[in-house]
Amino acid sequence: MDEDTLRDRADAWRRRAAETHDRREREANLLIAAHYAALADLMAARSSRALPGMGD
Repeated sequence: MDEDTLRDRADAWRRRAAETHDRREREANLLIAAHYAALADLMAARSSRALPGMGD
């Protein structure tokens, strides 16, 4: 899965959270969204470290 897909999924889970009226479901959806966003951030950090000339 690429970074854009992970961010899209995080956004989708945030939208689901906003649409639900059940507090527990909203919290669960936000947690899933946070995990997708964290994975996207990790992927972005790894790719920026892999770029040539960075950190020299």
